Formats: sequence, C-alpha cells, structure tokens
Amino acid sequence: MNIQTNSWRMSRRRLLKGLGATVALPWLEVMSENAKAITTAGSIAAGEIPRRAMFTYWGLGVEITGFTPAETGRDYKLTPSLASLAPFKDECTLMTELTAFTGGHGSCCCLLTGVNTVRNAKTMMSVDQQLAVHHGSATRFPSLVLGTVRETGFGGPFPMTLSWSKNHTPITPENRPEVLFEKLFGSEDNKTLAAAKQAMAQRASLLDSIKTQAGALQREVGAADRERLDQYFTSIRDLEERIKVEGEWIDRPKPRVERPDFGVGSPRDRIASDGRGYSEYTRMMFDMIALAFQTDSTRAVSHIPRTEGDEAKCYGYQTKSKWDLHTITHNAQEDEKINQWRELDALYLSEWAYFLGKLKAVKEGNGTLLDHTMAAWATTNGGPNAHDSKHLPLILCGGSALGLRHQGHLVQKDMPIANVWRTVAERVGMKVPEDFQGGLWSGIVKELV
Repeated sequence: MNIQTNSWRMSRRRLLKGLGATVALPWLEVMSENAKAITTAGSIAAGEIPRRAMFTYWGLGVEITGFTPAETGRDYKLTPSLASLAPFKDECTLMTELTAFTGGHGSCCCLLTGVNTVRNAKTMMSVDQQLAVHHGSATRFPSLVLGTVRETGFGGPFPMTLSWSKNHTPITPENRPEVLFEKLFGSEDNKTLAAAKQAMAQRASLLDSIKTQAGALQREVGAADRERLDQYFTSIRDLEERIKVEGEWIDRPKPRVERPDFGVGSPRDRIASDGRGYSEYTRMMFDMIALAFQTDSTRAVSHIPRTEGDEAKCYGYQTKSKWDLHTITHNAQEDEKINQWRELDALYLSEWAYFLGKLKAVKEGNGTLLDHTMAAWATTNGGPNAHDSKHLPLILCGGSALGLRHQGHLVQKDMPIANVWRTVAERVGMKVPEDFQGGLWSGIVKELV
C-alpha cells in the first residue's frame, strides 16, 4: 500500500475561518512538496512554479536610434532612454530589429495574434488567451485584459485591445484600477455571494433563451444574415465559458488584501490634459497586476499602458514640449523633436522599471515574483521615423525560474515577434498549435533557452 507520509502538507487552497469570514492563505513554503516537515521551509518544486506571462503594448513606439545600444550581448551599455532598467539589466533581454505583420496606427491588434488588423478579415486567437485556455480554471481569472480605454475599438480604425478570444472576438479591457481591485479582492459576505450566484444563474438562463431564439431565427434568414448570427453565437460562447469558470470559483473566498488609497473618484479620470496624473494612474494599474500575480489570481495578463490617443500627451507638464508624442514621431529628422522623443522614452521606461521593481520585491519560494513571470514590453511601431512594422524593439523580462537565459542585447534581424511569443508559450508549457500566430512563426528564440 502506498501511504503518503507527508499528510500534514498544507493545501494551497486552505482557508482561515473566523468571525463569520473566510480568508484564502497566500502560498507558504510549508505547502511545497519540498518541505520535509511542517516546521521546515521547502522551496517551490519545479512542478509547483506558477508560470506567468504578461504582455504590454506601448503605442507609437520609441525613437529607435536613441533607444538601441551600440553593443550587443550581456555587456552592452544602456542608452539614456533605457537608463531606468539598470537595476534589472541582468534580468532582461532587449531584442531589436524584429518585425510584425503590420505596423503604425491601429496595429496593436496584431501584436498578440500575429495577423489581426483593421483591414483584413482574418482573425486569430491572441497568445494571452491561448495561455488562459492552457491554465483553465487553475486560477480564479484565466486572464486579465487591461488598458487605458474601456473599449475594443472593433469596427473602427483604431483598435484598443490586444486580446482576442478563442471564438475570434475582441475582449474589452478594464481601465479602472479601483474596479479591478474589487474584482480581484472585493469582500463577499453570504448575502453578496448569494446575489452573485443568482446573477450567474440568470445570465446562464438568459444565454440559453437567446441561443434558442437566435437558432430559430437563423433558419429563417438569408446567407448573409446567417453569417452575422454565427458571429453573434461566438460572442455567446465566450460568455458561457466565462460563466463556467466563475461557477468553479464562486464558493472559494478571494484573497484578503488591504485596499489601497485610490483617492477621490477614479484615478483614470484624474489624468490632466498636460499628462499630470498619468504616472500615478499607470503605477496603480501595475500595482494591481503585481497583486494579481502575487495572490495567484491569474497567470496571463495583457495591458496597454499607452495607446495612440490622449496618453501620447503625457509628461507635457514636465518636458514643456510644444508637441504631443504623435507629432514628435513624425519628426522629419528634426533634432529638437528627436531629443524630445528620447526624453519621453526615458520617462515612459521608468514606469516599466517601476513594475519590474514591484515584481522583484516579492519573494516567492526560492526566488522572486519576477523570476516566475515573463513580462514583455512591446510595440508594433518601429523604424527611425514612425510607423514601420520593421526595426521593432521588444524587452522580455524575468522568467529565470522558468528557464529563460537572458542575453542582454540581441539583434534579431527580421525575426517575427511571433517567435518570441512561441518561446514564451513553450516556457509556460503550452502545446503550441501549427497555426499559432497565423503561421507567421519560424521557430523560437534559441538564445533565450
């Protein structure tokens, strides 16, 4: 008979109960199979490491000549634009000269899908959503889709989301950190839990009714309308999948986290026309993402911290620029505009460095949250004078515990970004389909593994 000798091992889902409340515990070393006794620490075993990935998109790109180091390899010198990454230099790989399917305005929808654009009819599932399917219901939220705007832009010239579902529909981002916090950690007593269950049952019943009616209608209309109804059905299937996962988690309490001070009103609404408030808002969003990872509430995140819209005016109060960032990107090689662009690049990169610092400050097992997270800074706006789909930079950070071997500065001439995402997906352990990224991938980034 096979008798388990470490029956004392604590479940990762163990709860604390008292005063009518239940609280989920954080990950403790005694929960690991490496722990030899209840009183001894045990590092995270290989199979227990949460394999996380985060993808960010920075609209309008960077001034690539001032951004790119002259040297390659691990001993490269950080340019002034990259100076804020100094504390994380050994935990990041900067890749340059990458390519995307399309670039310029409205190209964010191809970053994680490979091929989706506002101009073609082909739509693919984004890699963050493929990872969400891979993780399934292992976490309360299979993925988080975030941005600075709560709209997809679908049907217009400027998409506002990176994420597309397995049914090929765009997913609306959340842009309010205070709402995201309530979603992740909001308290639930018996009354609110019962209301949530009732609302879930009502949504499921409503979807069943809509499906029945739409199915009957589909048999009565012409071919063009049947196609439109089929697209409608795909959205319903997405909702059904979300309800299914919600149902698996609804009776499990959320982690108890102290609520940050979000100030008066929504931080998103406090961004002024000259950019004041942008840094505070952006860091609050990064704080929420770090908490979501730390509590294992999700393992896949997409986020647009800067679109091609009003966020492009940020830091105007600091730089005293005569132009917004979009105007600066069309600079005709004017020195004053190029210098302004480089100054802005350094400021924006400091926000990313803040996020990396948040991850690195959290101990997890025998490493840090950054060691167990692959976080990507990316854009589809390249070239020396906006907005090319070539000469693209990408910074892949963290993930050392997941097998990433950072190489400093790598020049990857004409390598598709899809290869980077395939490398990330394989490090997570996801089975990659042949049509991954619309078939644009040509391999993995071998230097990283």
